[in-house]
Amino acid sequence: MSSRLFRRISGGLALVSLALCLAAPVAYFLRRISEGSYRKAFLLASIAWFVLATARALTPDDGPPPG
Repeated sequence: MSSRLFRRISGGLALVSLALCLAAPVAYFLRRISEGSYRKAFLLASIAWFVLATARALTPDDGPPPG
């Protein structure tokens, strides 16, 4: 897999996990999910965010060759 494709996939999944980090408290506040579900969803989404965002940041960019 090329690093450009990996950066796109990991970046997209990082944004999805960030959206879940933001949606979990809203769902709990609106009483759509229980506290246990909120905690589990926020924990898993937070871990996914940090792993995927770090993976995207550390992947080298396949830009055009210099020169």
